[in-house]
Amino acid sequence: MDNLTYGNTEENLGLVIERALLEEVLKTLPDGLQSTLGEGGALVSGGEGQRVRLARAMMRRQARLVILDEPFRGLDRATRNRLLRRSRELWRHATLLYVTHDLHQTLAFDQVLVIDHGRVIEQGPPQGLARKASSRYRALLEMEGQVRERLWSNASWRRLWLQDGRLQEQVAEEPSV
Repeated sequence: MDNLTYGNTEENLGLVIERALLEEVLKTLPDGLQSTLGEGGALVSGGEGQRVRLARAMMRRQARLVILDEPFRGLDRATRNRLLRRSRELWRHATLLYVTHDLHQTLAFDQVLVIDHGRVIEQGPPQGLARKASSRYRALLEMEGQVRERLWSNASWRRLWLQDGRLQEQVAEEPSV
């Protein structure tokens, strides 16, 4: 509660918890909303901590400038996309500066700035930059796609998860003849 309300008084706490997808996180905490998160937020994962910080920001609906710097780090793609949509809707009347290395998410914005060594080297509508053969933005999008295609789809990756306190592994299917 203290993390969410610090410096904020203007928003409905229940609505903010819902917007930031914190309901499930609260269910896992020993005292729910009254839980102390511990030194450096040790009681929550990195992605859960990101959602707590996002919820604190969402308490400021009337902000005119919102800077989100890698706000969804540590979250899966579907959750990142949901939170980005909710953030854009909440702050639709604000200037939203979204800093990310997830280039795929930038395609939905009006403007993109490509920064290299602290300098803006390219800017414009992402769709236009993506169509331009000599565009650095296009090259970055293509590299991101190659990483996703070649690396993440590689059969040598192990898929692990915790279920009922036990580590589980997805067994790869043998190729058919």
